[in-house]
Amino acid sequence: MKTKPTLLRKGRMEWQRKVFIAGFLAPTMLMFCIFYLYPLVTVFVTSFCKWDYTNITSPEFFGWKDMFNNYQYIFTTYPFFWEALKNSSIWAMLGIFFQIPVSTLIALAFSRKMRGVNVIRNIYIVPCMISSAALGMIFLQLYSPLYGIVNPVISLFKGEAFGENILLIKDSAFIALTCAYIFFTGTTTLMILGNIMAIPQEVREAAYLDGASGFVQDLHITIPMIKGTLKTVSVLAATSGFLLYNEVFFLTKGAAGTYSISYVIRELAITSPRTQFGRANAVALIQILGGMLIILIVNIVYGLPDVIEKMRKRRN
Repeated sequence: MKTKPTLLRKGRMEWQRKVFIAGFLAPTMLMFCIFYLYPLVTVFVTSFCKWDYTNITSPEFFGWKDMFNNYQYIFTTYPFFWEALKNSSIWAMLGIFFQIPVSTLIALAFSRKMRGVNVIRNIYIVPCMISSAALGMIFLQLYSPLYGIVNPVISLFKGEAFGENILLIKDSAFIALTCAYIFFTGTTTLMILGNIMAIPQEVREAAYLDGASGFVQDLHITIPMIKGTLKTVSVLAATSGFLLYNEVFFLTKGAAGTYSISYVIRELAITSPRTQFGRANAVALIQILGGMLIILIVNIVYGLPDVIEKMRKRRN
């Protein structure tokens, strides 16, 4: 039986532990509230306000009857919202269904013990050190009708000279912009590769002794063991596509059907002569909700096999 002093000492230690944890987390929570929560609340509140160049220092609430005026304008009057939503959604899906499989295959290849693989791996990852803005400028030169290399390649396949700017042609501009974004999978590959390399070698050796080929090992051992990482990079890839901005800004500025949600926000808040902050924040809130929906869908998809497996076990 514990004595009263022992219980008091234990209670004091527990209290000190909680104080230490609270003190450790306090600066982080304070920064979170200042730099994330407060702006988020501001975006939400001002999306229901008239806030433009006429009252730039004092947003005015529309009133309960007209509180959705900004959203009504975005959905029915603004000409590029639905185009931007469609494009951003496509880029988000490409992030999941193209970037992740390609990155996984490349990471699996890089995890093999082959001569020269370390050199190839380092060369492949070099573009990760270049900002998306710089990459946008590089692709702008590649797509130039005057001195780029894309037009001569198109001319070669067409059998005649092609001198148009593909960034000004509908559909072609979307494909060109997508290529500038989708093929740079270095960061995603690096994250997946790091987790593959962390798998104990003994696991692979045991599978090899049981007669499992490299493909079977990857399918039944490696991929299931990095499932958590795949879910994380899927969220990052999808949200990166949904939030795409730099490539749009540097390559097309929304021309030829290439608007993105992020570029719409910039156009309303900065480019517009009326500096429509309220409407821009309405689009920003839609973007935030869209990002949350993406995260929810990815978690459901990755969690579905576990749910099915549990249901199957219960039936048996």
